[in-house]
Amino acid sequence: MPEEHDVVDVLTTDHHTVRTLFEGYRATTDPERRRQLVHRMTVEVVRHSVAEETYLYPTVRKALPNGDRIADEEIEELAEAERILSDLDAVDPGDRSFDPLVRDLMDVVSMHIRGEEDLVFPELRERLTPEERMVLGLRVGEAAAAARGVPPVSPEGPGPGRTLADRVRERLTGRTR
Repeated sequence: MPEEHDVVDVLTTDHHTVRTLFEGYRATTDPERRRQLVHRMTVEVVRHSVAEETYLYPTVRKALPNGDRIADEEIEELAEAERILSDLDAVDPGDRSFDPLVRDLMDVVSMHIRGEEDLVFPELRERLTPEERMVLGLRVGEAAAAARGVPPVSPEGPGPGRTLADRVRERLTGRTR
């Protein structure tokens, strides 16, 4: 069934996954559980970013009016989310700066989600054929498969400049930012 792989549906499912992680974070005060949820958020957000940078935004640039501007804005939001995730990687969940950083992350990611769901996705449904959306969705799905199994903690530790976000991006692209 083609709808299962429509890029809009695939990315909307990603958005739902991240929102669920945010809800889980808000529902617990346990520092270890919060760290686990932030690790999951990191993998999901970076995987989503790489998939969109690689597959979605080149299409947005070509297919949508003002596509370059839209893609640049969305990419900047995702880059800001990754910067926050990198900061979080170095902070203990018991530290008083942890929660404000997570709230900043939630704000940036929520703004990104709203922009895509309210503007980008309806335009893609209008301007791309179902077949084009399916091909894009399959490619985005490949990025999800590649991210599976990224260890939440590197055995050697993050090291200088090697945050979880860096390790996920490196695994997906073969390079760091």
